[in-house]
Amino acid sequence: MFVDTRNTHNKTQHHHFIQISLIIILMALSQLASAASKYVTDQFEVTMRSGTSTANSIVLLLQSGDKVNVLEEDLASQYSLVETEDGKKGYVLSRFLGEQPAARQRLTTTLQKNQQLSESIVALRDEIRQLQSNLDEQAGDNEALKAALLASETEFERVRSAAENSLTILDDNDRLNTLVETLRQEKQNLSDENDQLKDSTRMDWFIRGAGVSLIAFLLGIIITRIRWRKQDSWGSY
Repeated sequence: MFVDTRNTHNKTQHHHFIQISLIIILMALSQLASAASKYVTDQFEVTMRSGTSTANSIVLLLQSGDKVNVLEEDLASQYSLVETEDGKKGYVLSRFLGEQPAARQRLTTTLQKNQQLSESIVALRDEIRQLQSNLDEQAGDNEALKAALLASETEFERVRSAAENSLTILDDNDRLNTLVETLRQEKQNLSDENDQLKDSTRMDWFIRGAGVSLIAFLLGIIITRIRWRKQDSWGSY
């Protein structure tokens, strides 16, 4: 029996191609499935070496955010000679040095500032509430002072009116005293005139009585003489 070996070989190759294609597709899907989004952390260490190459020994491992002073910069090797705050010197790749602190440090500083601002806001709100309370209290005191001032003004008006009445009464009293003194003087004058009138009346009565007595005495003498004359005339007959 004759078998076509070419067809069998072609089928085998086609089957292998399909298997390889499936493997490649599965690997691509696996890579796509595992390609999750991530972020690079800023927490890393930088080697400070004794020279300007990786062949030099490591002097110190600098932590992210450490502050160093740049003494000189080698543009060819792209290393910078730096000095730490505790006085250690060494070379660090210039690309690992930045003008600002690390983001983590800046974030910490920002969070601290935000905390301070929040505390300041709370303190300011407390001060505002206290000031509002003091303002309300002062407003109450002002109302009490206004009421006291109004009462004082009313009392002042009453006292002023009473003082004016007192002055009027004093003026009336002075006028009455003057009138009483005038009446007393007039009474004294009338009394003196009455006394004089009484004395004058007595004198008049005395003079009149004396005159009457004198007239009676004279009449008695005249009448007596007349009688004597009549008796004498009768005796002569």
